[in-house]
Amino acid sequence: MEQDFTYQELDMDQRTASEDSSTEPSGLHCSELKRFRISKRESQEKFWGRFGVTQSSGSRFETGLGIPAPVAILVKLYLNGRLSDGDLPG
Repeated sequence: MEQDFTYQELDMDQRTASEDSSTEPSGLHCSELKRFRISKRESQEKFWGRFGVTQSSGSRFETGLGIPAPVAILVKLYLNGRLSDGDLPG
């Protein structure tokens, strides 16, 4: 019995660690994203909409909520100039 509990606990820790890493912004800092958006003179709705994100989620990302990996990848490509507005649906 003790071994089963330890296995389940370890499994839970591993899932938590992998879930946390999947929502890390991968080098994107919320304050920098907000400053970039403001420097472009765009609303949260317009800026985050190009990545398929609602205004309310974009607001949460700008205040420190982890950005999901697919969104983080798009944002990084956009910031690095590898994606343009024409490449994105929003």
